[in-house]
Amino acid sequence: MQAEGGCQCGKVRYRIDGEIQFAAVCHCPSCRKSAGAPLVGWAMVETGALSVDRTSVSIYMSSEGVRRSFCGTCGTSLFFEADYLDGLVDITTESFDEPDRVQPTDQIWTRHETGCVRALAGMTRHEELPPQG
Repeated sequence: MQAEGGCQCGKVRYRIDGEIQFAAVCHCPSCRKSAGAPLVGWAMVETGALSVDRTSVSIYMSSEGVRRSFCGTCGTSLFFEADYLDGLVDITTESFDEPDRVQPTDQIWTRHETGCVRALAGMTRHEELPPQG
């Protein structure tokens, strides 16, 4: 698979040229907190399949042996690398230019799933921001 993506402001661009090893949405508190979201989608590839100019990438050591990379300008969460995943890198699925090409097939850390996620199916849906006031 070949795919491209990047951050919201465009300072960080990446390309993958290789197969997705695993794609999942994560419910763990660390992912939720780092993204400010109820869950985060990840696509795992071999490190050698990822090409990125890391000059605008900032790294946060979120726990021992774990590095979370994000754009230092706009803050977009991009990559997750961990010593226990030697040779692999996770890429946030929504940072791909065409995120629907990278469909998560699993959910991980579901014991941490929040009420918001459990309630999604029953929530009223709007195709755009509804009128306020």
